[in-house]
Amino acid sequence: MNPASVSIGDGVAGDVADAPGQGYQLPRGCGGEVTVKKNILIVGGSSGVGLALARHYVAEGHRVTITGRADPGFSGARFHALSVTEDSSDLITELDRLARQVGDVQTLIYCAGFLQQGTIASLEDAALAQMTNVGSLGPMMLIQRLVRQASGPLKLMLITSSSQCKPQAEMPAYCATKAGLGMLGAALVRGEGIGKVLVVAPSAIRTNFWDGTTEDTSTMLDPGWVAGRIVELSSGAFKYKYAKLLRSPARVEVVDHLDNAFQPINP
Repeated sequence: MNPASVSIGDGVAGDVADAPGQGYQLPRGCGGEVTVKKNILIVGGSSGVGLALARHYVAEGHRVTITGRADPGFSGARFHALSVTEDSSDLITELDRLARQVGDVQTLIYCAGFLQQGTIASLEDAALAQMTNVGSLGPMMLIQRLVRQASGPLKLMLITSSSQCKPQAEMPAYCATKAGLGMLGAALVRGEGIGKVLVVAPSAIRTNFWDGTTEDTSTMLDPGWVAGRIVELSSGAFKYKYAKLLRSPARVEVVDHLDNAFQPINP
């Protein structure tokens, strides 16, 4: 059996959703005026939601580095070429190089994605390895390196997918890596070296992630709308927050919102 077509992207994906907020403008000053410029790293920041977030944080005055396979030509941020394959040895080399370049990072936004559809019997080892490297091993090893060289707690913003909580027979490995990334954030926030953690699981987003597939992108979420919701969710005082971006109608559902004592924060 042959697996379905491959879709490799620098954005995120999930279940098909509505498409609100065409041309949505990111909120300004959600967390107040910027008083301290932060060093922000966005993995998967060369297109889609990641690039929209990069533009927002650059406009807010922060120093931003974006990674991806292709330079988007955004002069406001530094670009670092990063292409994660099935080769774990290459991954270690690339992440070591990235960590050296970015230095002391205050906020990591991880929104990289790789999807190859197919049943578990039809997927090749290389596809399973690449999805694991992009969705699980890569973020773990990168966070490890950033925490070791950070001067203070590292803030994490992990953008997963509705596949984190919706089993799909043709996406077993993708569902597993997205669920694992969400649980990684929930576990890390309870350990040392991590500041606050935001996990956001959006439905499908209309980005080049879906290029080469048969998916109908006309009903998918607008990346600017999704980025705006992420900025809003990241603001304010909390230790851990997990939210879904749902469809029909498009809306935000905050699942967990915890303070520093891991007690619920009432809206």
